[in-house]
Amino acid sequence: MPPSTTNTLEVPGARLHYEVRGHGPALLMIPGSNGDAELFDAVADLLAGRHTVISYDRRGFSRSTLDGPQPAGWSETHADDARRLLEAVAGGPSQVFGSSAGAVVGLALMSRSPDLVTRLIAHEPPLAEVLPDAADWRRFFANVYDTYLRDGTAPAMRSFMAGIGADSLERPAGIGLELMGRLSGNLDHFLRHEVRQAPGHRPDLVALDAQRARIVPAGGRDSRRRFPYRPAAVLAARWGRQVVDFPGDHTGYWSRPGEFAAVLADVLAAPTAESGREDADTADG
Repeated sequence: MPPSTTNTLEVPGARLHYEVRGHGPALLMIPGSNGDAELFDAVADLLAGRHTVISYDRRGFSRSTLDGPQPAGWSETHADDARRLLEAVAGGPSQVFGSSAGAVVGLALMSRSPDLVTRLIAHEPPLAEVLPDAADWRRFFANVYDTYLRDGTAPAMRSFMAGIGADSLERPAGIGLELMGRLSGNLDHFLRHEVRQAPGHRPDLVALDAQRARIVPAGGRDSRRRFPYRPAAVLAARWGRQVVDFPGDHTGYWSRPGEFAAVLADVLAAPTAESGREDADTADG
């Protein structure tokens, strides 16, 4: 296992816990609504021989504590955190992998700071607003939030997991007690601050269209009939592409890290659609 270093980055309203391992071109990994960098550890270790992998706990989750008033705007705030990490830790333009809500953050980052992202792999972003049945999903997530306020965390999470088809997700064996404690502690923050905000984000599709050659819509091979896969399919169809399938389901990076890392390494090493067009133009010339 390659060594990793941990540190904190002061950002407006929070202190971000982040970890760095490996050497080579930088890769920023943005977690979903589990919020915790440790879920990427096994994949990050496998990529560290060819990339400097930066992972972090998103603000309000696990070891990234809130500090004072929070900036307005969920997507803007999280995209700004990612931008600050890239500037302070990566030192410049980098590849970015985001999963679930982390993919939503990555898309917001790409639309707001495209010069900092050389490629974005957006793995199952729960962008309900791009779906034809967006109004139904809006009501569903509002009902989950209302259940949380009325009945508490456990009933709300049961409703959430069943509704998005995630109640049978694979889990790795031997999850540490410390990690489980952090993940359990993250549920309140997720339900209060993210269960409506992440799926309710309305992406700037015009800005993303301009960067589409550097965006890889991705999904879990076992998620194809579930809600989290659908927005990636919508984006891929919009851009005339296919979803890049990864092993496992919504959390395949955690349950099948070896297979997942192998596919991710191939995607990171491949030319972007943009560079492919440039090569073709050069050959034609």
